[in-house]
Amino acid sequence: MLHTQKSILITGCTKSSIGYALAQEFAALNYKVYATARKVSNMGDLASTRPNITLLALDVSSPDSIAAVKQQVALETAGKLDIIYHNAGYRVLAMAAETPLSETQKTFDANLFGIVEMNRQFADMLVAAKGTIVFTSSLSAYTPHPSHALYCASKAALHIYAGALRTEMKPFGIRVVLVNTGGVKTDMSSQRIELQPDSHYRYLEGKINDAWDAIGQGQMTVEEYAKQVVRKIAKSKATVIWSGSHTWSIWLAEHLNLQWVYDVYFARLYGLNNAAPPQNN
Repeated sequence: MLHTQKSILITGCTKSSIGYALAQEFAALNYKVYATARKVSNMGDLASTRPNITLLALDVSSPDSIAAVKQQVALETAGKLDIIYHNAGYRVLAMAAETPLSETQKTFDANLFGIVEMNRQFADMLVAAKGTIVFTSSLSAYTPHPSHALYCASKAALHIYAGALRTEMKPFGIRVVLVNTGGVKTDMSSQRIELQPDSHYRYLEGKINDAWDAIGQGQMTVEEYAKQVVRKIAKSKATVIWSGSHTWSIWLAEHLNLQWVYDVYFARLYGLNNAAPPQNN
């Protein structure tokens, strides 16, 4: 049978997340949507919202899990995939010098290493379709943001990877799209830091969480964000998309080479512009 319906695989489609809303928007455009998360149950009623959405369990940090999903999708799409949308992500709030290695590993597994492996395994299907690779990135790739330095580092690494991938995939007609995501109201954006009793920053825990509360004001809904992004992916040839709150200020700082402002702003916002109080012995 000739396969004509466009297909998309989206990672990180947990209920109420960006991925959940993206799946609905692409399904509304008549894509065959393969929505994934670590557990199918995490995606709630997503499959019932549109008949062209299939839910699959996928752990992006497991090559075996990726291979199983690839096999199923390939069988149903005649070995082609029009879009692979890397949306799954992981963030831990912790100070840079106090982040456990285990949390660093989880962050890079989800935000970079798993993406690299998925692209490797799905490359033939994307080449066959002259498809598109999309990344949900973050303004954090640009900003040295206190209390989630490892997340920032993983997204900055993703930017360089995506740029190189764009050039490498050009001969095969594959488009690579990087979505610089600003403030969007999700479960991840509601996270707050809990410092250990022996943390050097214990005295700032309240200030740090107040800063996150301030940054979270006026965040875009996942539905509005998904509509904006999907429209630009489907209706334009853009390779870099900016969407979410605060994107304009970061875009301006980057284009005017005002990166020094980040240090001044974040130090003041998070209470890091003054010397720490003496430690009790």
